[in-house]
Amino acid sequence: MIERIRNRRNANRRARAIEHALRSANSPSVRDEILAIAQRHISMR
Repeated sequence: MIERIRNRRNANRRARAIEHALRSANSPSVRDEILAIAQRHISMR
């Protein structure tokens, strides 16, 4: 139970960090790179 809450909190934290990085990215190519890294990280789990 605690592990599930911890996993959900970590996932929310990662999602907020990705959203923040996407909002602060200046160019579309930087956004594409951030999304590619995030997708690679998620698919490795």
